[in-house]
Amino acid sequence: MQRFHAATLGALAATVVLAGCGGKRDETATERDADKQQAAEYLHAFLIDRDWQRWPQYFAPDATLNGSEMALQIMRGTAEGLNFSFSDLKLTIREQIAEPHRVATAFVLEGRHERPFNDQAPTHQRLEIDGYAFDRIEDGKVVESRLFIDVGNLRQRAALATPSK
Repeated sequence: MQRFHAATLGALAATVVLAGCGGKRDETATERDADKQQAAEYLHAFLIDRDWQRWPQYFAPDATLNGSEMALQIMRGTAEGLNFSFSDLKLTIREQIAEPHRVATAFVLEGRHERPFNDQAPTHQRLEIDGYAFDRIEDGKVVESRLFIDVGNLRQRAALATPSK
C-alpha cells in the first residue's frame, strides 16, 4: 500500500511539473503555500462541511470541474453522495505539491460506510477513500479543477471489510 502511494505521489508531482511548464516562474513560496491552503480549505468546506455559501470565496464564476462548466453542481453531488453513504466523514490531506498557479492534492476521506455508495452495499465498517485534486488557480480563485475519488479502491476495501457469509 505504501508503495502505491509513493508511486501515485510521484505521478502527481510529474503532472504538476508538466502542467506548470510555460507558466511564469516569479511566484514565491508564500504564494504557492497560499494556493495549497486554499485547495485544502475548499476540499474541507465542500466535501465535509457542505458550506455552499463559500463557493465564490474559492472558485471563479466560470470555473470548471472535470472539464464541465457545472462545477458547483458536480461538487455538490459528490459531497452529498459521500455524506449520505458515510457517517462521520473526515478529510485528511496526505500531500500537496504546488507549482506556480497549480496545486496537486492527495487526500483521504474516512467514514463509516452506512448506506450504499455507487452500487457498493454498506459494510458498516470505517473505510478510507483515496482522492486527488488537481487545481489551476488564477487571481486567488480556482478556475479549473480535476477531482478524482478512487471508487475502484473503495470497492476493494469494502470487499475486504464485508464479512464472509
